[in-house]
Amino acid sequence: MLWMQPTSDYRALTIRRAKPQDAEGIAQVYVDSWRKTYRGTIAQSYLDNLSVPTFERHWRRTFAARGWAFVAEVDGEIVGVSSGGRCRRQNVAAGELYVLYLDEAFHRRGFGRALFDACHNELARRGMSGTLVWVLQNNPARGFYERLGGKLVAESEIKIGGTALTEVAYHWPD
Repeated sequence: MLWMQPTSDYRALTIRRAKPQDAEGIAQVYVDSWRKTYRGTIAQSYLDNLSVPTFERHWRRTFAARGWAFVAEVDGEIVGVSSGGRCRRQNVAAGELYVLYLDEAFHRRGFGRALFDACHNELARRGMSGTLVWVLQNNPARGFYERLGGKLVAESEIKIGGTALTEVAYHWPD
């Protein structure tokens, strides 16, 4: 478990391995993040139909299948999540960061970096050399990945909610 200095309002952040009972909190962060980040990019009807119970079930299945994640917690409330595994495409890296979402109120405080590091280190611990992450081209988080030293290595088209979008991949060699 990683503990960080208290935030400016004296609340301490904990980064810890997620447990199945965290599924609802993880789902809430996921849905809220998508709705805020992708407003105006992805069809509003798609965003409106994102469901916390649906993503809670997804995360319960992930944990049941021995998947893993880390959560950022402040005062017992889940405010962020990161997860990864074997790289699903591109032969650039063995590991992939699948998910990194953080409640907007906690951006620019080092919490995203702590979630990234937890995942990146877990991938290395599992023998997966290098880390890749895919992010939508117009996602403001691209700057975050660039500041972490990720190198742009690929581009791909993806369809979400009936909209064709471009996603880009960043790579960290280890």
